[in-house]
Amino acid sequence: MAEIVPFRGTRYAASRGRALGLLLAPPYDLVSIEQRDELLRRSPDNVVHVTVGEDRPGDGPLSNKYTRAAEHWARWRQQGILRRDPAPSFYPLEQSFWAPDGRHVRRRGFMAAVRLHAFGEGVIVPHEKTLAAPKADRLELLKAVKANLSPLLGLYRDEARATARAFDEFTAGHEPAAEVDTDDGVHHRLWRVDAPEAVAAFRALTASERIIIADGHHRYETCLEYERLLDAAEPTLPRDGGHHYALFFLCPMSDPGLILFPTHRLLFGLKDFSLPAFLEALSRFFTVETLPEDLHRASGRAWAISRLAEHGGKSIAFLMVTHEDQKARILTLRDDADLEAAELPRNDTLRALDVTVLHGAVLQHLLGLSPSAVTNQENVTYVRDAGEAVNRVLSGEHPVGFLLNPTPMWQVQAIGDAGETMPQKSTYFYPRLQSGLVMREVDPREAP
Repeated sequence: MAEIVPFRGTRYAASRGRALGLLLAPPYDLVSIEQRDELLRRSPDNVVHVTVGEDRPGDGPLSNKYTRAAEHWARWRQQGILRRDPAPSFYPLEQSFWAPDGRHVRRRGFMAAVRLHAFGEGVIVPHEKTLAAPKADRLELLKAVKANLSPLLGLYRDEARATARAFDEFTAGHEPAAEVDTDDGVHHRLWRVDAPEAVAAFRALTASERIIIADGHHRYETCLEYERLLDAAEPTLPRDGGHHYALFFLCPMSDPGLILFPTHRLLFGLKDFSLPAFLEALSRFFTVETLPEDLHRASGRAWAISRLAEHGGKSIAFLMVTHEDQKARILTLRDDADLEAAELPRNDTLRALDVTVLHGAVLQHLLGLSPSAVTNQENVTYVRDAGEAVNRVLSGEHPVGFLLNPTPMWQVQAIGDAGETMPQKSTYFYPRLQSGLVMREVDPREAP
């Protein structure tokens, strides 16, 4: 179902160790301002100069972070800092790391150019809703640089473990084209496949499969919009032009190194928020258990988070932290809760998600936040680290926060298969894919 093709990757000339490590960066949505500034200082050729950049006084339409990104990209190519591989290739990638439970695991898949399809066609399937601001930002960057700078994460079924066999068969006799350790403690080994028989073997892996987008929804929708803009401006562009494809890292859903983390919600700007009244309203739907642990102590925070984990896969529950009384509470959906007024989705799998109930019953129904306010982050910010989420509420930066358990992989798959989407930022797949390891130039007049 999905059409995947090899492409001529653009990669740093540095391909090993610290020399390459100085040039890579996390994906744009994980880079804080402080980390961006550190990466900008780390090297004048670090990819963050292109992927994120910085706003400067006096910026305008003719000079801004997007035009500077294009200038960096052009200079790096001209000076040989970036080189384009000589032949269309697939790029097998192995990421090895220590999992949260202490296991040393590997995640293996391969990078490919994947033909774009509108979501309604059922070939490329989303599982999350998106936010408006990141899409506008990524579109401006794509228009300026004309390249995919970091891969999307796409998942496909492979119950027969054909990917692992193809991976082992190819990598056994070949040295990696690139190898590096990144700041997050992940060891990356990248190969380049261009032999016809090996290319055919990797193409066959997804020949009858749809692809679920696990990470990169905003960038995928940006690619769709860029394709639409170019075709509208010049309808005679070739059908196999590069703008009809996006850069993906394709990974089997069954891969043992595919790990999901949750993304937590912190609220702000709540009008007339009263904790006693809110607790009373919550009791209509949830069993509310106030935890005795002192959240100012690391052991207290860890214990509260472990109490939430006990509910994972067993009940709809989340951990609420409130600034007013510096307390944590486990909210567990009651069996007799009448959620009709909350107007939850009709799909049973979607209704059973913790994050769906949090958004529908708590944020929208009880707190009165509109879906657009949540989508535009007018009252909600997203944090991936549980300890950071707790501390930001205790400090008073946010009056209340909600911590969640991770969404199981089977639910992600079921949501995608049903053509439904979860609320935005419902999943966080670890490890994230680095920007700069392999990039893809987007030329509408040239095949991928």
